[in-house]
Amino acid sequence: MTRSDKSILPFIPRPIKFLVLFIFLLNYRSWPFVWHLKVLKYYTRLHLDKLFLARTSPMKRRWIENISIVGANPFELVSTVKCYAGLDDISMDRLSETAVRKACDRGRAKVDSGLYPALFGEGIYTALGSSHCYFIRGIPHGTSYEVRTTIGGWDKKWVSELVSSVSLAIGGLKPVFLELVQMYLVHHFITFPNRRTKSQSLVVAPTTRKELMPSRNCNIPKYFTKTPLPEDAIVHCIAISTTVFKAGRITVPPAVAFISGGFGDPTKQRWPHVQNLRFSKRYQPASDKAIIKNRLRDIVVGGWKMDYVDGWDLNPETGVCTFWELEEYEKTRSENMQAIFEGIQYGLVNLKDRKY
Repeated sequence: MTRSDKSILPFIPRPIKFLVLFIFLLNYRSWPFVWHLKVLKYYTRLHLDKLFLARTSPMKRRWIENISIVGANPFELVSTVKCYAGLDDISMDRLSETAVRKACDRGRAKVDSGLYPALFGEGIYTALGSSHCYFIRGIPHGTSYEVRTTIGGWDKKWVSELVSSVSLAIGGLKPVFLELVQMYLVHHFITFPNRRTKSQSLVVAPTTRKELMPSRNCNIPKYFTKTPLPEDAIVHCIAISTTVFKAGRITVPPAVAFISGGFGDPTKQRWPHVQNLRFSKRYQPASDKAIIKNRLRDIVVGGWKMDYVDGWDLNPETGVCTFWELEEYEKTRSENMQAIFEGIQYGLVNLKDRKY
């Protein structure tokens, strides 16, 4: 017998080897790094576009103008990810909780790279805080389903906490003010049992862009829609993800991040000021040479607290310029946040019929 005829594991029968190989190939969707490729493909595509299409300042400005969703209402945009309940995603003939979490990761990645792509140029990224799931009915094996991700709301208030001060000689409790700056994403897992083909009606016609944003900068990708859940859709699961915007170790308020990314009422003309900040160099105090970082980077890491824009008032409660507060969406934000908090506390079933 030659060396090439020897088996690696001669004590294991050949049929068992083929069976193990068959099971391994059958679960290819759960191989190492497959999840990373599915999630990171959105960010990789964005960074490659920036590398080749934004090499100079004029090219970067034109690229940001083309990819940014300017003047849109954050509550009217929906990201849809199509998924399949494969063999590796099933637990007891139903979609497992692990598969639900993985699908939510894809939904968050698509929202991050599609709704506010300009933020990545300023070094802003999102970090997952926590997630909550409410399972209504199981998704059987071999079923195609969709995960529709929307922006449910964000925190906008200051809370006072009593923090133990051990570094001071007097000790005791010291009141400090902490800002709640979490953003809440709502994921709906839906199927269409009465449809023989894949759902294509979720893609909004180009005319909807004019309804959303009467501005020359409107550029909503086709996979973002403003339609509610279709009537023939069956909701199987509702999940809520809490995320935060981070610039290094500094947390950026969602309203500031949204405005920097282009959201807001187009009639208020925030975008020209944001673009001027983005492409204005910050100068050193004792030098005429500009450093690499722009003024918008300084704004998002805390400069928004002291940035006063002409024609805008100051909020009497916070002392912050109302330019960096999305007051036009405050009513919707507060209603959604009340529903989300009640859903987290008492069960997300109440969110099933809300028109996110």
